[in-house]
Amino acid sequence: MSLRLAHAMLQVRQLDEAIAFYQHVLGLSLADRQSYEGAELAYLRGDGGAELELLSERPWRFAARPEVGRSHVAFTTADLEAEHARIQGLGISCGAISDYVANGRLQTRYFYLYDPEGNEIEILHATGRYKD
Repeated sequence: MSLRLAHAMLQVRQLDEAIAFYQHVLGLSLADRQSYEGAELAYLRGDGGAELELLSERPWRFAARPEVGRSHVAFTTADLEAEHARIQGLGISCGAISDYVANGRLQTRYFYLYDPEGNEIEILHATGRYKD
C-alpha cells in the first residue's frame, strides 16, 4: 500500500484572516473554498502538493487559543536563514533558529512562528530526511 498525504487540518476562528496569513507569509495558494452547515473550509497548497485545510466551525467549540506545543504544521525551506529574515521582515515574530539533534547527530535546523489564531508553525531546513 502506498499512501500520500492529502492535507493537514487546522481549526481557525477567522477564516479570511487565516487565509490571508498563509498566502502572504508562507506563499500558499488558495486551492478551494467550501461551506456546509455550521462550517467553512479553505484548502491552501504549496509546492509539495499536500494541502493545508483551514476549518472554521460555528459555533466555536474550542479554547480561545490552542495549547502551545501540543501540535504544529511544518514546512521546509532550502535557505532557513533567509526565510527567517523574510518572515521577520513582514513584521511576524519568529523564534530563534535552533538545531534539532537526535541519535547523536544533527537532523535539521528550525524555527517556530504562530498564525493569528495561535497555531504553531515550524519552518525547517530541507536537509536529511526532509530534503526535497
